[in-house]
Amino acid sequence: MGCTHRTLAAHNPVEMLAQWLESLRRRSGLSWSQMARTAHIGGLMVSQSTLFRAAQGERLPKWKTVQAFVRVCGGDAREARRLWSNADRHEAARGGQVPRSVVLSPQFITEPWQLVQAMNHMRRESGNPTLRELEERAVVRGVSFLPKSTVGAVLRGRLPAKALLLNFVRYCGNVPDEQLQHWADAWERVRSSLSGRDRRVSAGRG
Repeated sequence: MGCTHRTLAAHNPVEMLAQWLESLRRRSGLSWSQMARTAHIGGLMVSQSTLFRAAQGERLPKWKTVQAFVRVCGGDAREARRLWSNADRHEAARGGQVPRSVVLSPQFITEPWQLVQAMNHMRRESGNPTLRELEERAVVRGVSFLPKSTVGAVLRGRLPAKALLLNFVRYCGNVPDEQLQHWADAWERVRSSLSGRDRRVSAGRG
């Protein structure tokens, strides 16, 4: 049974990632509850059940969950990123999404669909946080700069307001302030390219 599982995993990057995560845990000698407590102490709020599910190979875990394994169990961060990225591309291909390799940097974005695609890419790179998580990250003085209904519409293909775009890359992508101008310039180019076209765009077009 173990041999069969390993053979299947060789063709499934999500399974390969899961087996690697489980090997880290076993090597550390920590229980799931001990891992969760240690992660919390280190500032990573990951539950025991989330950690357990990540090692089952049934679905791609968020990047922050993989980070928790690495930090708590002492794994190789570069290997973790490689395995997670392979699994992420595998899941994207299964879902019929545009390959991540064609996503443009903000300096080269000129079309609405490219901007929306880049935002979705940034979300995936950040561990695919939920809309509610994004909304909560961007709360300042009781008001969120990333209301989940608006962000959801944008990620489905609607051109964002300039302020929302900049807040998205700041709170979702942790883009430093000195790089925000690249995104502001991208938004200006996209807005100019519309020339009266419908502001509704398709993130999968191209």
